[in-house]
Amino acid sequence: MARRVLVANLLVGVLVGPWCAPVLAQEAGTIRMFMPYTPGGGADTLGRLVTTSVNKRSDRNIVVENKPGANTILATDYVSTQKPDGATLLYASSSFTINPHLYKVSYDPATSFAPVALLSEIPLVMVTTKDSPFKRVQDVVDKAKAKPGQISFASYGLGSAAHLGGVLFESKANVKMLHVPYKGSMPALNDLMGHHVDVAIVSLESALAMIKGGELRALGIFNQDRLSSLPEVPTMVETVPGCVAVGWNGILAPKGTDPAVVKKLNYQINQALVSDDLKQYFVNQGLEPKQRTPEEFTQIIKDENAKWGQLVSAAGLKLQ
Repeated sequence: MARRVLVANLLVGVLVGPWCAPVLAQEAGTIRMFMPYTPGGGADTLGRLVTTSVNKRSDRNIVVENKPGANTILATDYVSTQKPDGATLLYASSSFTINPHLYKVSYDPATSFAPVALLSEIPLVMVTTKDSPFKRVQDVVDKAKAKPGQISFASYGLGSAAHLGGVLFESKANVKMLHVPYKGSMPALNDLMGHHVDVAIVSLESALAMIKGGELRALGIFNQDRLSSLPEVPTMVETVPGCVAVGWNGILAPKGTDPAVVKKLNYQINQALVSDDLKQYFVNQGLEPKQRTPEEFTQIIKDENAKWGQLVSAAGLKLQ
């Protein structure tokens, strides 16, 4: 009798085990989400808020592991090589679709990952000082055309969404400006306040308080439509048609992760985005959560990948 039971159990393990492995790994153990940024920044804060909220409502536990380096490439390359067993995730941003066109990477943004959930779009804004002669976007365009290569714009990093937003602005407005990259939005804004650069292109959350406090003048938002948090600030497209560049944050899993696992995580993350845990955070940052299906997020990544690839190619950028 005992022998028959043993044989039966072995057969069940053979028949069921391989096909159920991804789901079982997901349900049974801790999930590691690799954060390609240092602790304490905006991305790290949002990532930890989301995972904490998900953990409250789940029988699993997502832990955040910081793995910064190489403009997010270090963590991205690492996660792309991990088993698709539902136990590893990547916190990704716009750099995910920009980097392959500027640097040598080992992943393909269109095929190397399974998109899980979009967290939020990160509006980019062109700002200047309150005493600047630039009152509107057209002033920047006019001055940049009058002085090619002399009007400077700061960004929060070489190859960042802000940098590429500036390149897009140059392309669509048919101007040439001087790019000054910084390691983060705050250093860029500090030098702007010190009148070392003419304008800065940064993420909205980093400049929102200074805009509302009157220290900075917001010239234009790079979104397609005006924002509810700053309805008086025009979009760039109102002056420069086609100038739309929006940052984003999202969560990915290695390619081949069970679709059922992806779908369940997507549901849990989308629930967290509209929970009380995160509502005030989004309000304070001037952001809106973006609940999207894995399929919709996949299309966003494909569109962004194509857009940045075309822009980088046309501009002749390469940052090896």
